[in-house]
Amino acid sequence: FLPAYIIYISAFIFPIIFWIYSLPAEKAYPIAALLTVTYCVLVIAASYYSKVILEAFGLATEVKGEVNTLCDVIDETKTLNLKLKKDIYDYTKKNDSIYKQKKQAEITLQSIGEGVISTDEFGRINYINPIAEIYTGWNAKDVEGKEFISVVNLVDESSYMHLPDPVIQCLKNNTTVNSTDNSLLIRNDGLEYAIEYSITPINHSKDLVGSVMVFRDVTEKRNMERNLNWQAKHDSLTGLINRREFDNRLKKILGSLDTSKHEHALCYIDLDRFKLVNDSCGHQAGDELLQKIINRLKRLTRETDTLARLGGDEFAVIMYSCTLEKAKLIAEIFREEISKTNFEWHGKNFTVSASIGIVPLNNATKNLTELKRIADIACYRAKDNGGNCIDIYNPDKSEQVKHTGELKLLEDLQHNLEKESFKLFTQKIKPLDDFNDVIFHEVLLRMKKVNGDMLSANNFLHTAEAYHMLPAIDNWVLKVVMEMIAYGNPLFNASHMISINLSQQSVLNEPFITYASNMFHDYDIPAGHICFEINEPKFYGSADKFKHFVNLIKRQGCRVALDDFNYTPANINTVRELAIDYIKLDARQFCNLNNEHDFNYKLLKSINDINHLTGAQTIIKCIDNINVIEFLYEIGTDYIQGYAIDPPRILNNSNKLLASN
Repeated sequence: FLPAYIIYISAFIFPIIFWIYSLPAEKAYPIAALLTVTYCVLVIAASYYSKVILEAFGLATEVKGEVNTLCDVIDETKTLNLKLKKDIYDYTKKNDSIYKQKKQAEITLQSIGEGVISTDEFGRINYINPIAEIYTGWNAKDVEGKEFISVVNLVDESSYMHLPDPVIQCLKNNTTVNSTDNSLLIRNDGLEYAIEYSITPINHSKDLVGSVMVFRDVTEKRNMERNLNWQAKHDSLTGLINRREFDNRLKKILGSLDTSKHEHALCYIDLDRFKLVNDSCGHQAGDELLQKIINRLKRLTRETDTLARLGGDEFAVIMYSCTLEKAKLIAEIFREEISKTNFEWHGKNFTVSASIGIVPLNNATKNLTELKRIADIACYRAKDNGGNCIDIYNPDKSEQVKHTGELKLLEDLQHNLEKESFKLFTQKIKPLDDFNDVIFHEVLLRMKKVNGDMLSANNFLHTAEAYHMLPAIDNWVLKVVMEMIAYGNPLFNASHMISINLSQQSVLNEPFITYASNMFHDYDIPAGHICFEINEPKFYGSADKFKHFVNLIKRQGCRVALDDFNYTPANINTVRELAIDYIKLDARQFCNLNNEHDFNYKLLKSINDINHLTGAQTIIKCIDNINVIEFLYEIGTDYIQGYAIDPPRILNNSNKLLASN
């Protein structure tokens, strides 16, 4: 700064110096001396003030830096203030949201229908909602800080033993603890509630800070389950255990026979003449009689034994730790007590008795099915002996061996019905007259046994009839045949007539009659293509119902054939009145037909004439020798059927015919 100042002063001094040179000496010296002094003074002053000014400039620069720094601080402070205000706003907003959520959670916990109890990490209660207050009987303020187990009294419903503290288990293992199926909560005033609960640990930042219990009242649900369980195991009329539960108990006994030294006995009881009460007075009377008999049996049955109703008028008793001799004595008491039962209903008096079968339960008993089978055998043998008696199963008795075979056959029948695994065959019924172009087939039923053997109907229909299974079998046959016709079975479509066998039980069964009548409408099949074949002798004593069925079916348009017809004047008139279409005769009943003078030839010719006189055509079945066909033609019979004419052929699943072996 000082050199610049000297240069600046010199710019003014040099012109003055040149001017002084132009002056005379006397004037120039004083002026020059004054000028020199002035110049020096100015230089000295400039030097001094130059230093001061430089210091001022330095200070100003430093102040400016500080000012700039202060401005930066102010700007940063403003930014921080703005951020702080925003943080304060967000914090306030968040706190408001948390508060609202907390209030909402409290309202929710107070409003839900389940009890909620929370504890700290030591198992001390810190919250309890209003529902929990109701079920525990405690006030929320009174329980705060108390041990969970001192407030919530949990016991086992069956033993009333106190349950371990579930909260401690939850906190100790840091895992959820669920209730058992029989947890019971006892309120502080003694009221009891069946509950289901779940206790879950509360963790915050991986630290266990407490637990929460949620529970609900399941008293009504558990009572309902208990009732349903009771109903599933007991008979609703008598209160005795039912067949299912009885079988379960028998299974347990059979499973323990190998390890147990005790001998037990099974007793089957079947009431005699009970059906008479039901049929003549109705089911209400039958139910009352059953109650009366059951009350007597309950008094006589030992507390350790099991009395059950198997269905209808059948009962059973499991006699635990009971020898066969002792079981027979007890059964005799049962029989005598039942036989003493006098039952009066609206002026009618009835007496009943019981047929009782006894089977020992020991290591020789194989399985439940076998056990029930032989118990049935013993009971049926007692009934076959006239009833009101006792029979002890003996596998060496021929009648029981025979009945065992029948029960096995019954098992096969039930299996085929359940699985719908019966087999259908067809056999052609051929017209003898060449001008008769009717294509006629009969549907035949076969049953496949469990071991794979195929049985013809004659081998199992008697058993099916004895156990009233024929309507169900006929239902199945009729349904399958109708479906095959409706869905285009080639054989049935080409046939003019299809013959279906019906049993007496079906013909006399109103539901089956309705079912058969509706079939033609349901499947849109002309009834004129169907012929129902009926065994006539089965209807002795049920003539009116038989005529009702035939008239109904004939009005539908169906044909009717009679098998095993009994030629009496009354029956012949019935055939004419009912307009029976066909009568079937067994060729095996007539021999020596090759001689027109033979008695059998003349007899068959006379029978055929009678059939034609009534308007019925004759079908000769079971022909196993083609040599008789010529003579049957001479006699004038209409149709022939048998292995020699056309063997039965099976209908497989694809509705095609296969030749039968």
